[in-house]
Amino acid sequence: MRQQSREYIVILFIVGVLALNYPVLELFNRPWMPFGIPALYLYLYLTWLVLIILLIVVVERSQIPEPDQTAAPPEPAPRSEAETASAEKRGTSNADPAESP
Repeated sequence: MRQQSREYIVILFIVGVLALNYPVLELFNRPWMPFGIPALYLYLYLTWLVLIILLIVVVERSQIPEPDQTAAPPEPAPRSEAETASAEKRGTSNADPAESP
């Protein structure tokens, strides 16, 4: 998971804690009932739903490699001319030592 995704998750957590805590909840604790549902309940469930949807979006957009994907092995670094010349002087080559007699 990318570092930026972790930061977004922490930000979502902090926003969720603030949105579902006393001072904000008191704003919606009124006798007003839109659609026959108390405003506080409507606020709680909508906030909860929005936080879950945002969390799903953040996690889906993060780059998580699939378990069946394997990384390609790194290619050997090319040898410089000086290394090649010194290897030829010593009589060694790039061949695998296990293959030599």
